[in-house]
Amino acid sequence: MAEKYYREFEALDPDEVRQNANLGHYNPVKTRHARHYLDDLERRSNDSTRDESLRTAKSAKNAAWIAAIAAIVAAICAVVTWFL
Repeated sequence: MAEKYYREFEALDPDEVRQNANLGHYNPVKTRHARHYLDDLERRSNDSTRDESLRTAKSAKNAAWIAAIAAIVAAICAVVTWFL
């Protein structure tokens, strides 16, 4: 039964599902399934956002390491050039 509701909810915009549930357009069982469906969507969205944030942080860390290495190489070249 839940799969039938979920298929119906997936065909709608989440805001429409939320509005229908809040306005009592669904029976109590369907309202409960709608709330579970919306909670699942929210949880998946949060997981996706968290994963994207982690990827961005790792990329920024890698860029910082590259910049630090480039600065060290530049400093070494400057010292070597100083003595030539």
